[in-house]
Amino acid sequence: MPFICTFRLNNGAIKRTDEVIFEEFIDSSFGEYHEENIRIAKVNFNGKPAFVYSNSPCFPSTKGSLTYGDKLSEETEIGYFAADGENIPYNRPYAIIKFE
Repeated sequence: MPFICTFRLNNGAIKRTDEVIFEEFIDSSFGEYHEENIRIAKVNFNGKPAFVYSNSPCFPSTKGSLTYGDKLSEETEIGYFAADGENIPYNRPYAIIKFE
């Protein structure tokens, strides 16, 4: 049975001293199921271009209300996803940052 969860940089994905600035959502990632981690947003992470990725197989369903320049914390609701119970990243970050 799928559950609705919130993409957050929680559970150690970032440190309190990190600066994560939202730039834009990756629109094409929303609205379909992905078995692999998928880019959901473009950010600036400590002065470098990076992406926020999902951290489990999921269906990114809805974008959050972020706008260009918003600062992200571990509590920020980046977006929402549906996932089967066994795919929810319990005790791990629901979203992660990767450089590309």
